[in-house]
Amino acid sequence: MNRDLIVTADDYGLCESVNGAINACLEAGTLRSTCVMTNMPAYRDASHLRAAFPTMSVGIHWTMTQGRPVLAPSAVPTLVDSNGSFYSRSQFRQRWLANQVAKPELKAELRAQYQRLCEVAGQPEFWNTHQDIHMLPGLFQTCVSLGLELSIPAMRCHRRIMVFRNDTAARYYLRHLGFWAKGRVLANWFRRAEAQGMRMPDGKVYPRGYGMSRPDVEEAISRLPWNAIKRAPELTIHPATAIEQGLMLTLKETRIQEYQVFADPGLTERLHQLGVRIVGFGGL
Repeated sequence: MNRDLIVTADDYGLCESVNGAINACLEAGTLRSTCVMTNMPAYRDASHLRAAFPTMSVGIHWTMTQGRPVLAPSAVPTLVDSNGSFYSRSQFRQRWLANQVAKPELKAELRAQYQRLCEVAGQPEFWNTHQDIHMLPGLFQTCVSLGLELSIPAMRCHRRIMVFRNDTAARYYLRHLGFWAKGRVLANWFRRAEAQGMRMPDGKVYPRGYGMSRPDVEEAISRLPWNAIKRAPELTIHPATAIEQGLMLTLKETRIQEYQVFADPGLTERLHQLGVRIVGFGGL
């Protein structure tokens, strides 16, 4: 039975407390994958990652909704506000759907972020986006096309791998029909991206009814539908050693909890006992 699990820490480069937490988790062996925000203050720390952790995967965490662009704001006027900063997620979404974002500007900025990662840490092994902003009609296809153009071999897959603690899939989806319908649309998008040549995990793990304690994490992973998994599912985390106001817009308290759980080498040993191997994107 295949029990490979990709554990990815997002937001590398956001700040020192995030980088330090991800480094600790890599040392503990609980993750083998991280993605870098190259427009944020601490992105240069990524220069040491492959030398320090040669079995890990480094990806580009394309960012369009936080911080400032890599390019001069004057070069990407439809992406930034009057202060030269990216619009918030909700503002970007509204502007994209209203055709107020110039695609050439967006693609130029994403290429610049990619090039910065290549200069610091080499070619990325996968791509995704901050706050999953690419999950919009047209933007998804634009990012897939750019990833292929830049020879980034893999991407995150948002096909949902649900793990319920006190519920069933049928009952959950009956209460959330919109969530179910959106999942069907997204699954079709990812099938098309695979057909174009993008490699990706089986899907993204969505635990329901679980907390962030180590026993909860172990139980959720043990209850994954391993018999139906062909390659590896992906579990995403956002650890930090401390909360930095102004930078951590969401996922604040859970960042500390995730750091405490995934920096514990005992979790690696327990997953090994369950027959679960933590891997990166390289094996897809």
